[in-house]
Amino acid sequence: MSAAPRTTSASTLQPSGLDPLRWAWQLLTNVKFALLLVGLAGIAGLIGTILPQMPGPMRGNPAARSAWLELRRADYGPLTGLFERLGFFEVFHTAWFNGLWFLIIVAVTVCTVSRLRPTIRAVRNPPKRVPDAYFERAHHRAAFSHPGGADAVERLLRQRRYTVQRVREEPGAVYLFADRYPWSQYGTFLSHLALLVLLLGGLLTVFAGFDRTMVIAESTPAAPVFAEAGPNQLFIKMIDANRGLDADGNIIDYHSIIEVRRGDETVRCKTTVNHPCSAFGYKVHQAAWFDDIARIRITAPSGQVLYDDILDFEGRTAAIPVLTVTNAAGQVLFAQQLPQMATDEGADPNDRSDDTGLSLLVFPPEPGAKQLVSYAVAWQFVDGRMVLTVTSPDFDPVVLRPGEEALAGDFRIRFEGAATIPATTVLDMPGAITDAGAVVQMPLGGDGKPYLMVSGIDDRNVILQQGQAVTTAAGYTYLFQGRVEASGVSVRRDPGDTFIWVAVAMAMVGLGITFYVPRRRLWVKVTPARTYMAGIAEKTTRFSRELRLLGRDLGARDALQPGDTDPDR
Repeated sequence: MSAAPRTTSASTLQPSGLDPLRWAWQLLTNVKFALLLVGLAGIAGLIGTILPQMPGPMRGNPAARSAWLELRRADYGPLTGLFERLGFFEVFHTAWFNGLWFLIIVAVTVCTVSRLRPTIRAVRNPPKRVPDAYFERAHHRAAFSHPGGADAVERLLRQRRYTVQRVREEPGAVYLFADRYPWSQYGTFLSHLALLVLLLGGLLTVFAGFDRTMVIAESTPAAPVFAEAGPNQLFIKMIDANRGLDADGNIIDYHSIIEVRRGDETVRCKTTVNHPCSAFGYKVHQAAWFDDIARIRITAPSGQVLYDDILDFEGRTAAIPVLTVTNAAGQVLFAQQLPQMATDEGADPNDRSDDTGLSLLVFPPEPGAKQLVSYAVAWQFVDGRMVLTVTSPDFDPVVLRPGEEALAGDFRIRFEGAATIPATTVLDMPGAITDAGAVVQMPLGGDGKPYLMVSGIDDRNVILQQGQAVTTAAGYTYLFQGRVEASGVSVRRDPGDTFIWVAVAMAMVGLGITFYVPRRRLWVKVTPARTYMAGIAEKTTRFSRELRLLGRDLGARDALQPGDTDPDR
């Protein structure tokens, strides 16, 4: 005899396996996972702060990128290649860093959404009944005897801005539920939402923002802002780059008057560091100010204009002496900067510390005289100070330090000190007579006006006074049209800016509610002999003490504990 085969009802089958959506939701709401993400972001930010980050213009230029990495190889050796592959030299522009922050934003969003319904439920439908044992074990509790019964408790709680309900009445006991500032629980939710808005604002800034710093000189054509041409291209023209000085010569202001053009529309405005110019959805901030720029016009022997633009010294300078020469009558014959005419490279051409600057000091023996006196001048830096030597066949060498003076022949020379002037080497200078190019310096003359001294375009140093053209032996004509001022401006568009300000305001409001208007939930059991109170409040409150003070105000003599009335405790 065989048993009939047993069948299994489909209704008894249970699904098995992993639910990926539920697993992802639980992971994103896990506090430990959130701390892990924040920790990783902190480590990434620390790496990006400690390690040098590749400048923006170099990231898209293979040659510049390679040269920059070679410089880093001197510091990090064989680790340089590994750091480059991991993106440690451009942390804030890597896919893994942006992906990490995107994951943090998703986690914050999930946490915020997951807290919404419980928060609303806790505010609108709090538990109003608790077991009697809760009055004995609650963290915040008090028990005392007082006259007036439940009515007196209700009146006092309402005076203290509680919403009071009689939950139930039984023979020998009345149960109350009191709630104060239930809406303040939204403060925590608001703080979480502020964090989310802040992260979204940062994400918008990274992916949709724009920031470029440009140096734009006066008297130059409008400069394009974007690398690629298009109908939305912006052009910025510098009208006036200004450095404001007070009566004592102290700098009190930097600002620029600029024109921003897009298509046929033009906006003219003033920009400063703290008050940018706004045009076409972009803000233009004052970032820097420069006056080491010269405008030069160079003409070929054929008359063709080879160059008519600015020469930017780009912060490169030379240290030269400032001298004052007087005669026996006390007449000032020379009082200005002395530009460097040549360099003695010393014993080791590769060691610049032993270089000697050479020049020729030329002045008339008396004001208006046509004949000239010339002395050779050399200077070196010793222990960080310039030391000057004046020589001539007519007297022994005279050595001077800043602030010193001495007789040199029939004249008194005072070394006022060292001055720093714009100076640079231009390798592709039209008319240069050697492959080394030309050296251009821009000192100040005795009248306080700048001029140019150019070496390497003739067999002698060429002095270019403003507005006076000079033609070299090779037929090239040079015209110094004057020193030009320029401003560094930062062109920005930050679509996340509004989000960030809103997030800050939300966070302030949320934290203010959490710390200064904390919620209090109170359950009360009133019996003829004794009243029991138990409640829940934020950790920043001393709720048990508040409950005992309520008992005192009800007339109870057994409510207080030692120290409850001390305001400092």
